[in-house]
Amino acid sequence: MKVKLFSIILILFIFYGCSFLKTEWRIDELYIQKIEGSSKVIYNFSAWGGLDSNPRGFIVLDSTETFQVDVEKILPIYQLSDIPNKSYFEGITHDCYGTCGETYYDSAPIFKPMKLEKMKIEDIEFTNRIYQYKGYSEHDRGLENYVFEKFKETKDSLYFYNLDDVESMDGQHLNELKVRKGEIYIQLAKNKDIKKIIADDVRLNSETKAVEQIRHIVLTPKSKIKNDKLSERGIFREVKISN
Repeated sequence: MKVKLFSIILILFIFYGCSFLKTEWRIDELYIQKIEGSSKVIYNFSAWGGLDSNPRGFIVLDSTETFQVDVEKILPIYQLSDIPNKSYFEGITHDCYGTCGETYYDSAPIFKPMKLEKMKIEDIEFTNRIYQYKGYSEHDRGLENYVFEKFKETKDSLYFYNLDDVESMDGQHLNELKVRKGEIYIQLAKNKDIKKIIADDVRLNSETKAVEQIRHIVLTPKSKIKNDKLSERGIFREVKISN
């Protein structure tokens, strides 16, 4: 009788214990981009909770699936380096390669990729280029912040005109700024107008794939822009979260 009772308790513990161990995530950022010509979508998210503390990154799903935080599905990249499509997409990341910590200042930067990883994600060919940390970081220009008067969209790029720098002390003015699509983020106001456009603009050499430039740019319109004035190609849109 005791053995039977112990078995029942053990089964109940395993069943309910699994539920107790399930992590409850609080998502604080979520963006979605439709992958052109495909039923797939790519999410970029940030969440808090559980042993992983603050998981963030990209997850590819079918558009019929509901987004859930799954740390095993996070792509091993920091940024996209091109516009995803139905057959191929790519991203970049970095590893130390002897340039982390105290060795950083004594090491020479290498801008070409150190390693290439290829795999299939949701039946789409995926390439991950891994760069030396110093080579990667020396082309990272940090945050730029502008207000702009008007813009133009092409298939692969966004052009902004009459920009004023609101980040630096000297208040730089630009007549024109071009950013590549792929990792463009649209933040929406309550009335669905565009509140901000955030561009993570990665430039790789077309032949060597060396890192040429990494820019993080926040762009705020001086006047109202409707959400539908921008296409879906290469553009993430904010998903409102109800945790």
